[in-house]
Amino acid sequence: MGLQDSLLNRRRKRRQVRTYAELKEQLHRDLLAQHPEWIDADGNCPKCDAYDRRLAELIASFESASRRSISQAA
Repeated sequence: MGLQDSLLNRRRKRRQVRTYAELKEQLHRDLLAQHPEWIDADGNCPKCDAYDRRLAELIASFESASRRSISQAA
């Protein structure tokens, strides 16, 4: 089994994210694990917080565009 197969199997074994809160939590954990250098001495992670805010902005933008599209189709 190659590296790519191993990565695919790990992804399949992960628990599926079902809510926005779970997605946000999973992304935050993954960012911390992948970038420990981003964590300040006090345990805060401003860069992770910025990613969290950007995700919220993108989701809000998508939801807004989706609502406009639905209302225009009606």
